[in-house]
Amino acid sequence: MSTRKINAGPGSASRPESSPESSPEPRFAPDALDRRPVRPSRLGYNAGMLVVGILFIAAIYGTGMDVRALLDLPASIIQYGQLMASGVFQIPDETVAGYWSQSFDAMFESVAIAWVGTMVGALFSLPLGFMAARNMSPLPIYVVVRFVLSVIRAVPEIIFAIAIMLPLFGFGSGGGGALAGAMALGVSSIGTLSKLISEAIEAVDGGPLESSRASGSNHLQLIRWAVLPQVMPEVIAIWLYRFEVNIRASAILGVLGAGGIGSLLSTVFGARDWDRIGIVLVVIILVTMVVDQISAFIRHRVIHGARIRNGGGAPQDDDDGGAPTPGPVSGASVEDDPAPKSTRAAAGL
Repeated sequence: MSTRKINAGPGSASRPESSPESSPEPRFAPDALDRRPVRPSRLGYNAGMLVVGILFIAAIYGTGMDVRALLDLPASIIQYGQLMASGVFQIPDETVAGYWSQSFDAMFESVAIAWVGTMVGALFSLPLGFMAARNMSPLPIYVVVRFVLSVIRAVPEIIFAIAIMLPLFGFGSGGGGALAGAMALGVSSIGTLSKLISEAIEAVDGGPLESSRASGSNHLQLIRWAVLPQVMPEVIAIWLYRFEVNIRASAILGVLGAGGIGSLLSTVFGARDWDRIGIVLVVIILVTMVVDQISAFIRHRVIHGARIRNGGGAPQDDDDGGAPTPGPVSGASVEDDPAPKSTRAAAGL
């Protein structure tokens, strides 16, 4: 039998290794643990997929959907797209200019409705968010406020508008219809914003809270100096995002008679005036994209802070709250620095 020494590492004695030809027989007989695992059965997976497919087909036939219409979809898209494009790209005479002006006025009314609704939601969502946060509110208040917010979120803003706001304030573009749409968006925003704000409050760092309690702060002082500085950037970002959502929702509420671009869109759709429909859709897309970009810029600025330029170089994040960057005095070169060359070299200057 041929053997050779194997060094197992420092602190271990060399041991002989037997050649493969002379390896001993296994000391124990193979048992169930040594067997190759059996491939699991796919019966449950296949049965589940079959049930999903059957439910899908049953839903199609149960609702009377005409699946054959999908075959005509590409031709329909081309046909109606050409009709709407003919209105967008036609010569802007006095009549067409009036269409564009009316569309922009209605869209700005929708933006104003969304802004008022967002402000109403923001006004009530901050205190309700603190009341719905477990680390800021007693248990009875926490449970009641959470339940109320859940009820508000369970009712869509369309239901608020149809069942409550429109009968109270009236229908149509401007006046009561616009107020009804704004109030419907505001009530719906309260439920969503309060929940998101409460979750942000519950996730704050506990260190500043403990320090404030140790220094003798009352509950209001704790909220003002320990919680709000941590959550306000995120809260403002949440408010801005809800404003974007409310712009889209205001267009839908306008179809129901709450004013804004939705009312105009419902009118031109009823008349099948495809030229004006194309103009209205383009205005909705343009204004919504502009508002989204402005809102995204403000959210990024609030969350990440300003970017400053240091000595004409690449922009740097102002993470220290605007504190001056250490370095040579402005207007003086590195050679004028009175520090020794060795010190400047060690500092990277």
